[in-house]
Amino acid sequence: MAKDEKDEKYFITKNSWGTESNDFGGKLYISEKYVKLKTVAIMVHKDAIPKDIRKKLKL
Repeated sequence: MAKDEKDEKYFITKNSWGTESNDFGGKLYISEKYVKLKTVAIMVHKDAIPKDIRKKLKL
C-alpha cells in the first residue's frame, strides 16, 4: 500500500512485463477506488484462507 500527497490509498502491484517496462521498476500504482470499482474476483492460495473457513468450503 502507498498514499499520495492527498492521502489517497494505492495498491503497489507487480506487472508481468518485467522491471524495465516502466519508470517504477515494473510496479504499478492502482488506486483503491479503481480496485473497488473494477474487482470482480480475487484469487488467493488456499493456505491463505483460515482453517475453519477452508473446512466449510471443503478445501
